[in-house]
Amino acid sequence: MDAPQGHSSRDSQNERLGMNEPISRRDFINGTLAAGAGMLLSGQTPAALPPERDWTGYGGIGDYRLSNGNTYEVMTAGHALRDGAFEGAAASAADTGEMYDLAVVGGGLSGLAAAVFFQKREGGRCLVLDDHPIFGGEAKRNEFLVDGRVVVAHQGSAMFPVPRAGGYVAAVYDLIGMDRPAFQYQSWAGPSPELPLPHTPYELGAGRSENYGFYFGPRFGAHPGVWVIDPWGRKLEGAPLSDPVKAELMRWRTVDDAGPRPKTEGDAVSRQLDTVTLEEFLMARHHISRETVRTFLSPGEGGGYGLGPDVLSAYCAYAPETEWPDEGDPELGDQMFPDGNSGFARLMVKTLIPDAFPGPRTVEAVWRNPAHLPSLDRAGQPTRIRLNATVVRVEHEGDPAHAPHVVLTYAKGGRLIRVKARKVVMAGGSWTTKHVVRDLPESHREAYAQFYRSPCLMANVAVRNWRFLYRMGISGCRWFEGIGSYLQVRKMATVGGGSDSFGPDSPTVLTLKILFASPGLPIGEQGARGRARLLGTPFAQYERAFREQFGDMFAPAGFDPRRDIAGIILNRWGHAYVNPQPGFFFGVDGKPAPRDVLRNQPHGRIAFANTDLPGAMDHRNAILEADRAVKQLAGA
Repeated sequence: MDAPQGHSSRDSQNERLGMNEPISRRDFINGTLAAGAGMLLSGQTPAALPPERDWTGYGGIGDYRLSNGNTYEVMTAGHALRDGAFEGAAASAADTGEMYDLAVVGGGLSGLAAAVFFQKREGGRCLVLDDHPIFGGEAKRNEFLVDGRVVVAHQGSAMFPVPRAGGYVAAVYDLIGMDRPAFQYQSWAGPSPELPLPHTPYELGAGRSENYGFYFGPRFGAHPGVWVIDPWGRKLEGAPLSDPVKAELMRWRTVDDAGPRPKTEGDAVSRQLDTVTLEEFLMARHHISRETVRTFLSPGEGGGYGLGPDVLSAYCAYAPETEWPDEGDPELGDQMFPDGNSGFARLMVKTLIPDAFPGPRTVEAVWRNPAHLPSLDRAGQPTRIRLNATVVRVEHEGDPAHAPHVVLTYAKGGRLIRVKARKVVMAGGSWTTKHVVRDLPESHREAYAQFYRSPCLMANVAVRNWRFLYRMGISGCRWFEGIGSYLQVRKMATVGGGSDSFGPDSPTVLTLKILFASPGLPIGEQGARGRARLLGTPFAQYERAFREQFGDMFAPAGFDPRRDIAGIILNRWGHAYVNPQPGFFFGVDGKPAPRDVLRNQPHGRIAFANTDLPGAMDHRNAILEADRAVKQLAGA
């Protein structure tokens, strides 16, 4: 009996897209949920998550193969924490009898930096607790093996400016063994003419746009889609847009930002900007419409903060440069490890635990050599890092003002375990800290209630080559419908033994940052809706969307999704970005800003870190907040 026509058509579409090709994306090495916090839920899974076998996908090779984004177990345990599933069982947790001088909750950049600062200034026994299979937070890598060659991309935290010699950041880099101020990058190995390539995947057509393209598809009445190469140089000629819209976009692009700019954090201009949304600011400054902002500039203009300009404080446009006015070298620009800022996490761990990586404490050795995870949690060493440990409860032993120590309860290996510490740095995000610290004062709870977070999907798509882009004369592009909104081919830093040259025939990874803005909705609702979409979508549905998107956009240039895609890794970050609303930075109606409540007021023996607090996702902020928190606890 013949298959129904619809089924046959579906099979044909799957074949064309390569949905059944044996690429690195569906051999589920994490197919069985590992023993851990999830076991405590008696098999209950949050309704938003599909079954794990349909959700996780391939994790790659190397150190981070079991930790692509928030893993299924991390998400399951986090939802259980949010829903109070550990409340009754916490009292029966097994006590290890351990007492630490400092416990750090969270093994991302802020948590690791807190441990480094503590050991430098005070010394003593330190325990870092992290809920993932490997340290680093969002500063992790994905590695693919493509036709015998290893290609690398970042999962989250991406790049860094070269710090000013003698400045704060340079001193921190010296402390952790960051032994080179800037990197060497791959040389061109392709045909003539050479296509200029940036060092990071986030250029977005900055500067000249000769080698950049805009794609307009069905949303703009283009069947098939229309490419405009060098969109700014051509003044959007050929784009299926009305003349008024083109004029608005060119005004946004070319009109000099001549209005007053904040010079320092907290000056009159910055405080005024914090009273309006970024959308209102863009409309007034560039004389453009709300529709243009939401169609073309959202979420890109707010991309560093996770949502679009409609809900973000206008001060977001200036926060990084006023927080770090003299810490970047403009001539060297942004630099990037091949795998983003995981290099900093690895250097911090090597500084804390020398046996964590073989070889010397250098960028080259620590990036190249595999982590030795068994060395992280050995008895007798000053700092221990305990992985797959989800902290579910933190509270003082008695009155916070006079308590001798803090009790921490965490889930690991299907059990609840208790340790004690004289001081605690909460270096995880606001979305967990407000649930975990059980004796948090009302002032801090009210502050945390004003922290909004939104999700991000970092999708890394390995391709066997990028000839299709070279044929088009572009290294990067933007589009305004479908999944994601931009991609960029980049040169890699030549650390870790990778190839010293790169060209269109080289395999590479195309990184798509997918945000979930819903312009017009309240800020909290946008984050909640985005998380539901991020977490409720099976891997195969995302894969199909990428294949269809790339096929529609690049097939005329020779791209074949069945042949050319070599692997896909999804990194789902449920609370990737803090979303600073107007008033977040400097407060409203004379009340202190929510971030300042937490930065300026430790709670007994507990201090707070993480990049939530300054309101900008920047590795320098993660480090600075850790430094402050450790100093605040010095007298506790």
